[in-house]
Amino acid sequence: MTPQDKATSRASESSGAVESAYRHIRGTIIRGELSSGEVLLESRLAERIGVSRTPVREALSRLANEGLVVLGRYRRAQVASFSMADVAEVFRLRGKLEGHAARRACLRISEADIERLEAIEDELEAVFAELGWHKHLPRFDELNNEFHGIIARAADSPRLEKILASSLELPASIFNHYTESFDERTARTHRQHREIIAALKARNRDWAEAAMSAHLFSILNDPAPADPE
Repeated sequence: MTPQDKATSRASESSGAVESAYRHIRGTIIRGELSSGEVLLESRLAERIGVSRTPVREALSRLANEGLVVLGRYRRAQVASFSMADVAEVFRLRGKLEGHAARRACLRISEADIERLEAIEDELEAVFAELGWHKHLPRFDELNNEFHGIIARAADSPRLEKILASSLELPASIFNHYTESFDERTARTHRQHREIIAALKARNRDWAEAAMSAHLFSILNDPAPADPE
């Protein structure tokens, strides 16, 4: 193996370690296994994940950019805390931006992408039926991101896609603020995904935009959160 090949191999291994650390830490936050404000020790995380501290440090920086981790003095990392006002703002912005993305995607999305959206929703419903709320969260997170990502890409707006790609996910623990049951909310999500797909299949831009916006606004049990005065 040439020196260049060795360097390439090391870079690939390093990238893989960072990705592994990122997915592990992000997953534990999203699933609510790490609570808001909890301190994240690099040494402990590295031991748990099976990597060195350097990939963990890079993963934490990436998560800080997404808003899931806060880096303080001396790079002291903590799980970010989310107030209900923060949550409302995130979904208000996502509702408007992704509604616009769905409108643009309506006349641009391919039949193959629509078929993939249907397959994703089929699997989302099957996984929830089999595992229930908490156990299905990791797969839900992956599939739901793919669902929304397909529509964002189909909007054919690199600037919009970049903005949406950086939108943060919220830890499962924030949903404990809601009185509505997990089952009721998840069932509603499935119905709304089906309506979004139907609107895209019908190539109805107004319907697609309204369905996507309503889907995201309803996360907070509010069909259309008002902008603050």
